[in-house]
Amino acid sequence: MLYTAAHLEGVTLDTATLISLTTFATVAAFTPGPNNLLLAASSANFGWHATLPHMLGVIVGFTLLVTLAAFGLGWLLSVIPSLQWILRLLGLVMILNIAYRLANSHSLDRKHSPRPMRFFEAVLFQWINPKGVVVIVSAISAYTTPATIVWSEVVILISLFFVVTAGSVALWSYAGAIIAKSLRHPTRLRWFNRGAAMALLLSILPVLLNLL
Repeated sequence: MLYTAAHLEGVTLDTATLISLTTFATVAAFTPGPNNLLLAASSANFGWHATLPHMLGVIVGFTLLVTLAAFGLGWLLSVIPSLQWILRLLGLVMILNIAYRLANSHSLDRKHSPRPMRFFEAVLFQWINPKGVVVIVSAISAYTTPATIVWSEVVILISLFFVVTAGSVALWSYAGAIIAKSLRHPTRLRWFNRGAAMALLLSILPVLLNLL
């Protein structure tokens, strides 16, 4: 979608809409999903400090995706369902692979040099994260003005999702680090990873059912 200066407006979101958007963004950010569960598992396996690149990658990647969506990508995904379907499918395949490795190892990647997710890997993962794609498309469709760029809406949307994403990332990563204290025995860590893998699969179940 192309925008010109004539389309730019400066209308402010009303209070009721702002409250609704804040509630939506907070619930979407803090509820269990692929990002949150992988961050908790990473901190539990590798520690909070080692997970920092993963954390920053999620924050930067998701905020970048929200920004691009606000300037046309969200509209593109909403009018081309097949593109959104492909992104969801790629995300599901990747998450299924991660869940399988997680359930069958003592760490996130025992077979290939155990390590946390890198910054750019976490950034790129946002593009195929099924929950993230659904959240962004829903937010753009419901809380922005169609066919125009309303700068106040764009700024509020980006700022709000940045804040709630950062808070969610910090909370889930810290929770994983706390849990790690009781997972020093290999057997406990193994069962934790299996539970995390199962939770990861459950978190994408609605998206999986929607694809069928």
